[in-house]
Amino acid sequence: MDLVPLELEALDARVAALGGDRWLERLHRGTRWAEGPVYVPAGRFLVWSDIPNDRMLRWDELTGAVGPFREPA
Repeated sequence: MDLVPLELEALDARVAALGGDRWLERLHRGTRWAEGPVYVPAGRFLVWSDIPNDRMLRWDELTGAVGPFREPA
C-alpha cells in the first residue's frame, strides 16, 4: 500500500476541528494529468481520465488492479 500524506487548507472551522493525520492511498502512478474520479458502486470500480494520454483508467476495488477503461477517451 502506497500512502501519501494529505495536506488540507481548512476554510471552515468545522473541518479544522477534525484534526489528526490524514492519508491518501495512491492507486496508480503514471497518470500525467488526471480528472475525475467517479466511483461506480454497482461495478465496484473507480474511473478517471488521463487527459494527455487520451485514455480513461479503471481501478477495480476487489482486485486492486488498474487498467484501461476506454482508449482513446
